[in-house]
Amino acid sequence: MDARAEESLIRAAALGDRQAFDQLMRCHLTPVLRYTTRLTGSPTTAEDITQETFLAAWRGLDRFGFRSSFRTWLFTIASRKTVDLQRRQSAIVISDNTFEAMEVRTPGPAARTVEHSFLVALQTELGRLGYQARACWWLREVEGLSHDEIATALAISRGSVRGHLQRARSQLAVRLAAWGPDGSDVHEARSPGRIRHQIPRPTTEGRRDDSPAPR
Repeated sequence: MDARAEESLIRAAALGDRQAFDQLMRCHLTPVLRYTTRLTGSPTTAEDITQETFLAAWRGLDRFGFRSSFRTWLFTIASRKTVDLQRRQSAIVISDNTFEAMEVRTPGPAARTVEHSFLVALQTELGRLGYQARACWWLREVEGLSHDEIATALAISRGSVRGHLQRARSQLAVRLAAWGPDGSDVHEARSPGRIRHQIPRPTTEGRRDDSPAPR
């Protein structure tokens, strides 16, 4: 969806057009659900946070004001909802199966083994990062947000974003040293672009019938 079409939908939705908001939700549901799944490690919890995010967006469209992109605004809401959850819980459970549905696209069993092993290791090490470092890394490397957009989404300074990204990348580089650039297959498997391409897309299949809908 181009920026002009999205702006028209946002303005229509802000005036109460439910169909316009439904189009916006269909466009942005997957990245928001993917993000909350990564942060919480729980598909069920991520679904709840995503639903709360879109409910809050629907109810707060009159306050959007186009001060950021709509996508960044949704990530901002989702981040706040996740932080609220963290405050209510002693810890966020990191799932061991976040990447299990990834489709491996490298040819041959050896390459598939290397890539799967790397993704499992990456998932483990991401879970060991602090919340903001993990969120910064994910929004940058997987969702492709700029430093400014990440700063807006997480309500932190641009300098903090750079710091979190630097620490996350440094820690991942050390902890994933076994997957260094010595082998071309391994280097290809660990590139951010390839990781982004393989992240499983959450679906709404199995969504609870009693889940709230924007109104």
